Amino acid sequence: MNWTQIEGNWNEAKGRAKSKWGKLTDDDLMHVEGKRDRLLGVIQQRYGLARDKAEEQVNDFMASSEGWMAKAKEQVTDAVNQARENVTQAVEKGKQYFQEHNMSEMATDMRDLVSRYPVQSAIIGVGIGFLIGRMFSASSSNRS
Repeated sequence: MNWTQIEGNWNEAKGRAKSKWGKLTDDDLMHVEGKRDRLLGVIQQRYGLARDKAEEQVNDFMASSEGWMAKAKEQVTDAVNQARENVTQAVEKGKQYFQEHNMSEMATDMRDLVSRYPVQSAIIGVGIGFLIGRMFSASSSNRS
């Protein structure tokens, strides 16, 4: 574990630092911004420690951080894999729907869906209209 990884995940590390060094305030941790030297200085100041003792504590903090960093990475990987699986399933269901239904059935399904969810349908319609308008305005401004 190197300090760059902790600095990059400082928002996650702040909570752990706060529990390790209870005298540190939220302002202290915000000021640190993940910088190792700043953390050392704040620990020295709040706890009245010599620099070598503060460095020892920060090194212990780094060593203990390996576990939660690995766990966080694993959780992110799991979430990405789950999202990928969900998207794949949704695409397959959509593909199957288009293969099994004709246009008349799709129009009926769309009408039922709009009548069941009128507000959401209107919002989606406005969004689609906005995107189409942006595409046409961009293409006409490129011709000028």
